[in-house]
Order: sequence, then structure tokens, then C-alpha cells
Amino acid sequence: MKKLWQNLQKTVIDNFLAEEFRLLATIPFLFALGIGIYFSLPFEPSIWLSLGIFELWLLIFYLCRYKNMHYFFIGGLIILSGFLNIQAHTIYQKQYTEKIPMQRLTYLRGQIKDISLSGKGKIRLLLHNASDYDNQLKGNFRITLNSQNPEISVGKCVETAATLFPNRRLPVLNGFKLDRKYFYDGLSATGYANSEVFIIDCPPQSSTDFISSINKIRQQIIGYIGRILPNGQAGVADALLVGEKTHIPPQITDNYRNSGLAHFLSVSGLHLGAIAALVFFMVRFLISLFPFWALRVDSKKIAALIAVLFSGLYLLVSGIAIPAQRAFIMTTVVLIGIIFNRQAISMRMVNFAALVILIIKPQTLISVSFQMSFAAVYALVAFYETYAGKLSRFAPRHNVLLKILWYLCNLVLADFIASMATLPFSLYHFHRAAVYTSLGNLSAGPIIAFWIMPAVLLCLMTLPFHLAYYPLKILGNGIAIINNITDCVSNLPHSIWHESIPFYGLILIICGAYWLCIWQQSWRRWGILPVIIGALSIFQPQPAPDMVFSDNLTDIAVRDSNRNMVWLPYKRNTWVQNIWEENLNVADMGKKQQKQFKQSLNGSELQKIDDIDLKCSDKGCIYKDMIEFTPRISLKIKGVTNNISSGGYIYLNEKINLQFFDDYRNCRPWQSCYKY
Repeated sequence: MKKLWQNLQKTVIDNFLAEEFRLLATIPFLFALGIGIYFSLPFEPSIWLSLGIFELWLLIFYLCRYKNMHYFFIGGLIILSGFLNIQAHTIYQKQYTEKIPMQRLTYLRGQIKDISLSGKGKIRLLLHNASDYDNQLKGNFRITLNSQNPEISVGKCVETAATLFPNRRLPVLNGFKLDRKYFYDGLSATGYANSEVFIIDCPPQSSTDFISSINKIRQQIIGYIGRILPNGQAGVADALLVGEKTHIPPQITDNYRNSGLAHFLSVSGLHLGAIAALVFFMVRFLISLFPFWALRVDSKKIAALIAVLFSGLYLLVSGIAIPAQRAFIMTTVVLIGIIFNRQAISMRMVNFAALVILIIKPQTLISVSFQMSFAAVYALVAFYETYAGKLSRFAPRHNVLLKILWYLCNLVLADFIASMATLPFSLYHFHRAAVYTSLGNLSAGPIIAFWIMPAVLLCLMTLPFHLAYYPLKILGNGIAIINNITDCVSNLPHSIWHESIPFYGLILIICGAYWLCIWQQSWRRWGILPVIIGALSIFQPQPAPDMVFSDNLTDIAVRDSNRNMVWLPYKRNTWVQNIWEENLNVADMGKKQQKQFKQSLNGSELQKIDDIDLKCSDKGCIYKDMIEFTPRISLKIKGVTNNISSGGYIYLNEKINLQFFDDYRNCRPWQSCYKY
């Protein structure tokens, strides 16, 4: 045993010394670990305690500076820095966000910051500089309108009677914390207008910030596109040019998602990289047309500088999404390397981009776009960093047809690597994955590269001069082809794989895959084991709830004798319905069961519902002789009354287990924490 330990120590030390130059790659991981620890805590830690621990760690580091433990203490400092960074951001955000404890009706005034569409196609206004009667409100408010007003535009001030709702998480156990996302987005509350929206004069103290000015330009572009292209093409063009995806019809969005081309709708490395490359080569070509300048200036440096500026403008117009930020940072590093005659190192570039984003906006660590975007990029960079030289030996030199085939093979390979890297996140967050993603990307890839992206660049160059009619038509024709491809691929049999992965399995895969990516010596293979264990966790049976209920028992679903979750036919919340159908496969009762259920609500005697261990009357229902409930009134489990202010799951196994969606005992800054 002692010899085995000594051999292990020697292996670690030898590999560590051989790859000491790669230690910089661990910085974003350790920084992200500190952020993750903060979000995983069940309570809000004291900032003074956090600072005390940080200073104590510095003191211990100073006292042990001669103990050859520098890397250990530096790693701890990086983790603590990530923790303190997100805690400081949270404290700052808390000062500028209004906490709405419960649903309320108000007369809301505010200035329009952005305009979008809801899932049902209704107009949504994002208001800032808002006030409730004469009370000034902090943060932004998103209001859905029931009618259209053609005079509404970004920058104008409006007023309306509105119902506001506090931010809340998704009504599923361990689900996405929507309230947390809204909190860091600066969104204080959402709601809908109860009356017509009136345009008013903006008060003198109101101002239009930089983001609002950009959003105004984006809305003008969206209106211009909508007048030229039909609905299906215009929605996708909006996503490509200005990053606005709410105008895409739901069916087309589903087709892109089910065919593995959803990434095409989000401005990311594919778009910014293509735009930067096209600008770079176009500028070099234009300079080469003038021998006087071509012989006297370095066209590469001028082209790189213009490509950086144009990429920055595209980033602003496209909405500054997380994948676009990552792509812009990486693209800029490469182009700056060209300007200063330096060769950019790919893995360092990815780590630099990740660290910059996490320092500026640490909350992006828990966003799906950050996780999937960086997972794909890390995997691709690590693979080609290791195998690019070996693959280049098989590249054809002269035959054009073989070169085309080689390009298609590389496209399939890159897509397979990116798909495998993002698969765990798809299964964890969406409980589904596209099966034919390689087919979709192989079919659409050449059209995107050689038709769509050049057309996007042409549109961006002509839009400021209102000369984009024909470029938009060209772009629209290309989008129509991609739409047809996604429709065909998504309608293939078994195009969607429905599965889920537990949280611990996702963490094991992330840690193992990151270990595989950052190292180059033989010890990188140690990462294979946690990846395999994490992947096998998919097959671990997940406990299924017997009953699910939302806040105040407004929505209820129970498990029937066939182990299927079915709705109780009360009036439902559409938002809750969509989430439960996607995450819990909740379906409607059979017609006979629905008829029996409705009849039971009209009588005073308990009536049993077929194929469900459920008895109901006008006073309420009893499920499996253990759970008594009356919608919006009470919930009793074996005669014990339970709090219904938060929804939850009920498991009826050997031991009855009730788990709530929200735990109000330890309130975090993004929770409303209001007990009804």
C-alpha cells in the first residue's frame, strides 16, 4: 500500500511539473467553484464573515509562505475571490431591485426600455424609471399587453393599471430558479396590463440609458425587417441580426430545437467569428486593389482593427448575449494577436474569455447559455489542440472533390464533439436531446457558411442607409431553405430523446471533462472515470412524486393506477401547465374520468374516480386515503394541516415525504419570502 501511494505521488508530481505552464487554465474553474459554492448555500452568508475568512486565509498564507504550499493557498484565494465577487454583485443588485412580496394591482408608470413578444404573441413592455402612483420603484418591470398600440416605441413613457406578480422559480423540484435569473437581470416584477396603455410625457428626471438607445435601434431594425420578409423568415432574421428571438413562430423554434440547430438562432461564435472573418478578408481584398496603399501599409493589421470594431458593433446590436460576449472576447484576442504579430494560444484564449465574463457578471455561471457555450468551445479547442496535427496528415492537397468531402467530414466531427459536450446540459436543464443533430448541421452548415452569414454581413452594412431590401431578400431565401431543413429533420421518427440526469452526475461530468481538456500529459485520462460515472447516473431511477401541487393548490396533478401523472380538471395556470407537461409528462384525464370528477364536485358524498385512488365531493378530495385537499383552501396529510403558500411534491412510499419548491426559512435576496 505504501509503495502504491509513493508511485501515485511520483506520478502526480511528474505530471504537475511537466504541465506547470497549464496551471493558468485552472483559474476560471476555481473562480467558478467559488461562485457555485455561493449559489449552493441554503442561506445567505454574512459579507463580514466572508471577508473575515478571506483575510484569515491571507494571514495563514503569509505565515506558511515557506512551507511549499503556495499553489494550495493561491487556489483557495481564487475560490474565495469568486465567492466574494458574486456576493458583492448580489449586494449591489439588491440595492437597485424592488422586492414585490405578493400579487398586487397598481397604477404603473414608466419609460419603455425594450419591446418583445410573449409566447402567445402578445406585446411585452420592459419599463424602467417606473413609479407606483407617486412612489418611485427600483428596477425594471415587464408588462404584457392585451391590446396593441401602434404609437408605442422604445424611449416613450406610458401608464396603465397593471397586476404585478413577484418573481418566482419554476414550479418543479430542483428546477430552474427563474426568480434568481430575474433578480440578476434587474427585473423586479412581471405582470399584465388591466387597461389600455396610455402614452404620457416623460418626467424631467427620467433618462434614456445606453442600453435603451441600443434597444431603440434594434426595434427600428425589427420593424424594417418585418415590412420586407414574411413572418417565418423575419423572425429568424431578427434573431440573426439583432438577437431578438421572440418573433419566431413557436413551431419554427421547435423545429430548430428538435433538429439540433437551436444554436443557429443565438448570436455566438458561429456568427461573430464568421462576420469578423468576412470583414477581415474583405478589407484586405479592398486594400489590395490599390497598389499605392497595398505596398505602404500592413493590410493585415488594418483589416484586424476594422474587424474588431465591426464585431463590437454587431455585439451591441445583437443584444450582448452571453455566447456573443464569449465569442467577441475570443475573436478580439485573436485579432489583437494579428495586430501585434503574436500567435494566440487557443486554450488560454478560452480561459481568458471565461474569466473576464465571470468577473464582470459572475451570475452567468448558472445560465444555460454560458454553460453550453463554453462546454462546446472547451471540448473543440481541447480536441483540435491534441489531434489537429494528426488529422492534417489525412487532408487532401489537390483534388477539389476530396477537399469538399474533407470539409464535410470535419463539419460532422466538430458537430459531434460539440453535441457530446453540451448533451449533459441539455438533459439536465431541458430533459431532452436532439437525435439527428449531426444530420441537421451537415445539411445546413454549407448554406449557413456560404449564403446566410455573407448575407448577414451585407445586411448589417446596408441597414444604416436603408438600402437593405435586396440583401434582406437574399437572407430571407437562405433562411427559407434552413427552415425547410429543420422541418424535415425534426419530423423524422424518434428525433427527440427524452431523458434526465441528476445534479451530481452533471457535476461529475463537468469536473472530469474539464480535467480532460486542460491537461496534455497522461494523467488527463483520470478525467474519464468521473465522466463515465456521471454518464451512468442517467440510468439511476429517479423517484417519482405521487402528487404535485402549485402555490395555494391552484394546480394539482396526481398519479393514476398506471403510474401516469394526470391533471385534476380545475382551472389551470397556463404557465404551470406548460412546465409540468414538459418536466413531469402530466396529461389530461380520460373523458370518462373527467365526467366522474365533475359530477363528484356537485354532490356531498365522496365518489371514487376510475383508475385513480381518488375520492371527491363538493367539500374536497381524498387521495389514497392519506391526503385530503381542497383547492386554494387546505392540504392535510394524515390529518396534519400543511402550509400551501409554496407548491411541492408528495411522495407516498414507506414514509410520506413532502418537499416544497421554496424554503422560506432561509431567505435569499432573490426570493420574495412572503408567507401567505
